[in-house]
Amino acid sequence: MRRKTLADAGAEAAPLDPKATEIQTADLDASETHLCITWADGHESVLPLKMVRAQCPCATCRELRAGGAAAASEPADPFRVLDTRNAGLTAVMVDVEQMGTYAMRITWEDGHSSGIYTFEYLRDLCPCPACNPVATGS
Repeated sequence: MRRKTLADAGAEAAPLDPKATEIQTADLDASETHLCITWADGHESVLPLKMVRAQCPCATCRELRAGGAAAASEPADPFRVLDTRNAGLTAVMVDVEQMGTYAMRITWEDGHSSGIYTFEYLRDLCPCPACNPVATGS
């Protein structure tokens, strides 16, 4: 379960510290299985690439997550970016492109590259207990 964000909390929420979503450094770990981000506020996020890939924010992937198993049995759609019948998504990052000062576009080994990961979204994905106490049971 993902932690609540400002968008979830509504207008009463305190403003988000801009440094919380400003990336200082971002790189893959030695095994190239985790995206390691150091944020300007000093926090470090270690994001498993399998999780980052599974949470791709593009419209097609969001639709697939919302549709669950029913989406996998649909007939082939020539306009789909991903083959919904392929359950094995690759988590190998082959390229990353910065999108202005707010996001990055990741190209995965299977050619999928339509997801634009905002820095706020990446911070929301952080699985550590400080960022996501509900998911970690804290």
